[in-house]
Amino acid sequence: MKVEPNGVSLNGLNSPELAKPAPSQADKPAAPEQDKATLSLNASGVGALAQKALSVPEVRQDKVDALRQAIQRGEYTLDPGKIAQALIDESQ
Repeated sequence: MKVEPNGVSLNGLNSPELAKPAPSQADKPAAPEQDKATLSLNASGVGALAQKALSVPEVRQDKVDALRQAIQRGEYTLDPGKIAQALIDESQ
């Protein structure tokens, strides 16, 4: 008897296909569920958020004024070591 490279013999007696029972419907794995994502545009919500973001001033003048006054009174001090470390960290 000669065995072919695909595992089937010429006379079919030693065929791996004959040794296995035929798969039934119950043996087949269920098809995987498909993930779904839905995106919706709520135009009024997006528009309201955009308007709110645009209404915030770029410069918070109250913070600038408070810092300016603290510097003028000599109450605002800087730590040169922290500044140097921040510059080093930023460059890395």
